[in-house]
Amino acid sequence: MKKLSVNNLNSRSFNTSTRTRPLNYLLSFLFLTSCLIFLLFTPKQAHAACTYTGTSSSTYTYTAANYGNAATLTLTGTWRCRGTSGSYGTSAYTCIKPVFSSPMTGPNASYTLPYTVTATAGVTTTGSNATTGTWYGPGTTTVSNNYMTITLTIAVPAPSTILPAGTYTSSLKLYVDMQAASGTVCEGGTGDNNGWDSGSIDYTFNYVVPGICYLTSVTDIDFGNIADAGVIDSNYDANGAVVTRCNVNRSYSIYLGDGNNRITGGNRRMVNGSNYLAYQLYKESARTNIWDSTGGVTATGGSGGVAGTGTGSNQTFTVYGRIPQGVSIPPPGSYSDTVVVTVTY
Repeated sequence: MKKLSVNNLNSRSFNTSTRTRPLNYLLSFLFLTSCLIFLLFTPKQAHAACTYTGTSSSTYTYTAANYGNAATLTLTGTWRCRGTSGSYGTSAYTCIKPVFSSPMTGPNASYTLPYTVTATAGVTTTGSNATTGTWYGPGTTTVSNNYMTITLTIAVPAPSTILPAGTYTSSLKLYVDMQAASGTVCEGGTGDNNGWDSGSIDYTFNYVVPGICYLTSVTDIDFGNIADAGVIDSNYDANGAVVTRCNVNRSYSIYLGDGNNRITGGNRRMVNGSNYLAYQLYKESARTNIWDSTGGVTATGGSGGVAGTGTGSNQTFTVYGRIPQGVSIPPPGSYSDTVVVTVTY
């Protein structure tokens, strides 16, 4: 069988076939090798780009102690541009353009936080109150080892009211454009594709307003002089006041302590030496509901307190005092008591 099979083959065709196959592999190998060498030795095109290194986001958190002051955030970094040749370089002049939206928005659309912008790139500056979408410069490009210093300052003026608690946020895009031709006119366009020596930086900044309540002031209650003898013939009434200032929409409670000499479940008492004069403090002019600290001072909504809702501005609450009719009159003298006022929010 083996011999019959070989004899039936054409020897010339067999030889041609066996010689052609190695030649095909050789041609394929040479072709693939030349392609590989071409890919390995084809030079890669350089990419032009400007990069910012530094702080691009920051947060300012108010406290009850500093809320009434102006608040400033400063973000700094460096800027460097690579030309089409792959080397870092600069152009003679620099222009900048901030694009932003003031005021900042927070948890309640009706209340916002205004701010001003100051941006500087090298010696080019917007000044202390930049206008969005405006080119500033050109200034002479100032760098160190091809690094230009970039500074952005966000300034919020002292708030006139205590805004709702929450985070107020805004963003800003700063365009930086170096130019070679003009030292008098900025040549930048509307975007950041103005050549190898231009680009933009994206910033975000936040201002956090915490829950705040101030006990702004209290007014003493002065009952004046008592001319009765033995017992009080008719009520002696006098008023005081508590002034608070809390976040817009902030719920809070005002509690009045028992004073130093209150009878449990009964009247408060003023004192002079070992003698006492009874009195009471109320929530309303009818003097029906006693104002005290029942329900505790560590939570809002206690039944003894007076509830308030902040407006961001001062709010005045009248304290209604009374020396009730029928109270025994102690020996002559000046009688007083001290009551602690607590605002819980």
